Amino acid sequence: MISTSRRQLAGVIAGAIALAGFAAPAAAAEKWDLYIYNPVATVAAAKGMNAVAEQIEKDTGGELSVRLHLGGSLPINTTTITQAVSDDVVQMGDDGYFLGNVPIGGVLRLPMLIRSLHEYKKAADIMAPYLEKAFEKKGVLVLGQYLYPYQVAFSSKKLTALADIKGQKIRVTSPEQSEFIKRLGGVPVTLGAPEVPSALDRSIVDGVLTANTGGGNTWKDLLKFNYRLGINYFNSVVIVNKDRFNKLSPEIQAKVRKAVADNMPLITKSMADEEDSLSKKFAEGGMTVTEQQPGDLDVGTKVISTYWDEWAKAKGPDAAAALKQVRAALGR
Repeated sequence: MISTSRRQLAGVIAGAIALAGFAAPAAAAEKWDLYIYNPVATVAAAKGMNAVAEQIEKDTGGELSVRLHLGGSLPINTTTITQAVSDDVVQMGDDGYFLGNVPIGGVLRLPMLIRSLHEYKKAADIMAPYLEKAFEKKGVLVLGQYLYPYQVAFSSKKLTALADIKGQKIRVTSPEQSEFIKRLGGVPVTLGAPEVPSALDRSIVDGVLTANTGGGNTWKDLLKFNYRLGINYFNSVVIVNKDRFNKLSPEIQAKVRKAVADNMPLITKSMADEEDSLSKKFAEGGMTVTEQQPGDLDVGTKVISTYWDEWAKAKGPDAAAALKQVRAALGR
């Protein structure tokens, strides 16, 4: 049951949706709302999710219309997208900040654990049933996911080595990153993407952990240093309210799944293709870009590796079992 406060929030959001500028065709038999955390329409992930919405409407002949809402355009926090989908406030979501709702997903975000795309695929295949089970308990289905390149450190202050993180206020995207920053002597700060520009401008944070194709490009004018030690990958899941999805005909369900499946690899590839060229662009624009040095990976791993099992133990038996499988597969 939705609490009174959540019902009130749902009403506010419903009003905001009703006032949105681009309404679905009147002939559509079913109209859904899709909320994404990206506040900028021109980034690869947002363009890809828009392609998903357009393909669904096209492939279903208008029987299902999906209206996309950018991050910050509705009163939904970036950390509560899964809950909003579960409560049917919006019917679909693109959620990269789901760990508060689905903690077991943190296995794929543990700093320094996964060190290549090949390793990530191994780990993701192991984690898929765990994630699906955890989301389904909340009345949500996972339709697919895409992957950002490595999250790396950016700052407005000198940041050319791990040691430079000490004393800096760094925006993080997960509790697991928070632990890494704390162990390096930094101060982790959790903020949604729409809040970051003002936080950087007002020195609430000094820097961020993000990928070039994520916040790096969006916030580049507020950042002066980029230290390119890969800390962890960042996956984003495309989710749907289970009850609403199950009310669709099998034919429409298949078309929705296909639209997501078709576009997830394209989003991942688009961001990967941009990563190196953006580093060059940042350097040409005056940002100090420092590649990781020999030994940096070992130093970072030594700082955080004892945390991996501590984390799993605190999250429960499923997390411990999942992490054990992943570590065995990676030989780590």
